[in-house]
Amino acid sequence: MAKHYETRDGSRIAPLGEVDDFEVAEGYPDVRGWRVNAADGTEVGKVHELLVDLDSMRTRYLDVRLTADVAATHEDRDVLVPIGAASVDDDRDVVTVPLTVERVGLLPPYSHDAITRDQEYEVRRHFTIGRSAADGAAVAGAAGAAAAGAAGAADTARDSRDAHDFYDDEAYDDHRFFSSRRREEDKQEVKDATHASDAETEVRVPLHADDSVVVKRNEGGRDEIIIRRPRSDERSAG
Repeated sequence: MAKHYETRDGSRIAPLGEVDDFEVAEGYPDVRGWRVNAADGTEVGKVHELLVDLDSMRTRYLDVRLTADVAATHEDRDVLVPIGAASVDDDRDVVTVPLTVERVGLLPPYSHDAITRDQEYEVRRHFTIGRSAADGAAVAGAAGAAAAGAAGAADTARDSRDAHDFYDDEAYDDHRFFSSRRREEDKQEVKDATHASDAETEVRVPLHADDSVVVKRNEGGRDEIIIRRPRSDERSAG
């Protein structure tokens, strides 16, 4: 299995569903089957599979099966989206890619064979071209033509990096992709725990040796705090 998925540079990228000892970590969403939207909210497909790096045990790509309209074909057409370039909706089971519908349709097809580094370079350019242009513009200022040239030069320089550094790019940062939904789930867990604590009808909190404090939960959801100091006869009896 490992040899089948090994690229020429030695990386091993495989579909998650075909690897027996890999699964989505507990507490993180399994986005397979989720709707995929373009940047403007238009549906462009569904997540067909996740591609994982067998050596680093990190998710590298979303395998997105395009809708017939976007694919412009009656046959299934899949494309790859770098995991860190996409984002998860906080409230719905939806993945968004930062491309227009037209640009999603221009992504190179993924044939489910072992991917090559050349294919990965081509995919990554679709998601870094805007970032490269912005970097070039910051350096070249108002010189539009110079900015475009700088962007191309920057992309070429990145492409020439050592193979081991290829995934050292925010487009492949799977923590960015999974963390937003994880943060929302963590917040919900804290909220649920707080609610469970509030459901207790009575909690005694000692403030002073001579005081009794009772915190009760009213029907309206507001806390009523009753402080009772012991009477003098109680002190004498004590």
